[in-house]
Amino acid sequence: MYLFRGKFGCKLYTGDFRWEKTGNRVENARSMLLDAIKNEKLDVLYLDNTYCNPTYIFPSREVAAKQIVDIITSHPNHDIIIGIDSLGKEDLLLYISRTLNIKIWVWPERLQIMHLLGFHENFTTQTSLTRVRAVPRYSFSIETLEGLNMLQPTIGIMPSGLPWVSPKKKECSEDISGSAKTNHNEYIFVVPYSDHSCFSEIQEFIELIRPINIRGIVSSSSCHIDPCYYFDHLCGTKQACWRIQRQHEIEEVTNSVEADEKQESESECIVSSTGVGRKRRLDQVDFFGIPVSRVSLLRRLSRGVKIANTEYISL
Repeated sequence: MYLFRGKFGCKLYTGDFRWEKTGNRVENARSMLLDAIKNEKLDVLYLDNTYCNPTYIFPSREVAAKQIVDIITSHPNHDIIIGIDSLGKEDLLLYISRTLNIKIWVWPERLQIMHLLGFHENFTTQTSLTRVRAVPRYSFSIETLEGLNMLQPTIGIMPSGLPWVSPKKKECSEDISGSAKTNHNEYIFVVPYSDHSCFSEIQEFIELIRPINIRGIVSSSSCHIDPCYYFDHLCGTKQACWRIQRQHEIEEVTNSVEADEKQESESECIVSSTGVGRKRRLDQVDFFGIPVSRVSLLRRLSRGVKIANTEYISL
């Protein structure tokens, strides 16, 4: 994390982070953070809000990593592929390597990163030395696994806090900790291992540092949720303005919807009698000149969602 202090106040930028509740690293991190802030009021928290929604509940990385090891050991005659990004999940791969006393195959660019991090004995680019391979996420698919199984029994493991594929064929099982791992088909296991904090961890982190303002650093998705929607009550007095501003926005859109409905109702008979053109759907509203779903717009505003990637219709 980065802590900035100056004439602009005190600001904390989390970056991608996981705020787990147990372990020596957690206690050290907690102490270091509080010592750095030194009882000052934190003006702005720039927060990793990737999973800022109560629906995102998953176990600690330690529990999830053990689940992955259990899957590997329960398939002794299978090749294993693990889908990862170009960065991240180093701790997971290292845990698997050390626990099973094996090397893990990675692609050449990933091997260079591992060597830069000081891990020289745990990874290889020689496929003959191991049955466990970490592959780029984009190459991890059902089609790939089906093709590999024509040559050698193979299963895939996707460590992710998000559901990876449609849960039509999903089967769930629980280990002794009660944490579910998901089998989406006969070849793929999705395990909830994430380097981003789940909702309860985000809440605990905010309760600890009590910032005056919160700004989410993830805003590219149309389903992005403003963390203030859930946590403004944990912040200073300035944050209360967010709710007032949001309520004003909702009222403005509601008034616009009602006015638009009245206008369309008055002109409906004219449109139907002349047969000229097509009337815009009644469930759409102009938002800054762009036709947007009324339900979608009101729902997004009420839950603090960024108004982006608007839905267009044909006129």
